[in-house]
Amino acid sequence: MRQSKKDQGIKEVLSDLGFAFEFFKAIAHAIMVKGGTMQHMRRVVKEGELQRKIADLIVPPGSTITQPLAGNEYLVPVTYAPLSSYAELEQEFGKGNVSYIFDGRPFTKHASCSDISETPGNKIFLVKHFGREINSDTAIAEMDRLSYRPATHIEAYAFQKVHPYLQREFWIVVLGSFALDDNIQYVVVLGINSGSRFFGRGWFGNGWNAGNRFLFVRK
Repeated sequence: MRQSKKDQGIKEVLSDLGFAFEFFKAIAHAIMVKGGTMQHMRRVVKEGELQRKIADLIVPPGSTITQPLAGNEYLVPVTYAPLSSYAELEQEFGKGNVSYIFDGRPFTKHASCSDISETPGNKIFLVKHFGREINSDTAIAEMDRLSYRPATHIEAYAFQKVHPYLQREFWIVVLGSFALDDNIQYVVVLGINSGSRFFGRGWFGNGWNAGNRFLFVRK
């Protein structure tokens, strides 16, 4: 007898529920074997960073993504290795095309990036064009609601290695981390100067013009 669409749907739902139960049972058993309690199990539900660490253990770096890339999204591998020295960056971009903020001083992550995973692997980047004047905090808040966070300086460097032509088309602002100079927060800006690509800087507190693009990472 042929199965109705309704019966098929019920069967699929029960199958999904059965898998979810088996998945939870396996995690719960592993926790209890190590002497864990229900309090430890609740951490898996409540703590986002713990969830990401579990996902990093289950999904190996470089795994194929199941979600298709949307418009202006790019899949780029990021190693999270420290930036090259200032001299090496100048060899890459050319003399005068690297900001002094890359002289080895520390960068601080924006609050929206404070707990991101820096496990090497592929990241999905979005080059966002708001099409209007906008300040940094507003840009970050708007994209947070769409499940994107700003890229950091390390991620920006990885991105431009794979897609150097994009910064020849427009300036790309990177809001996820900053370096201080006289207590002013400077972020990375990718662009061109007299035809040459530069690894530059911009003031985080700036009001960005309508022509700028911004580099975000899908959460």
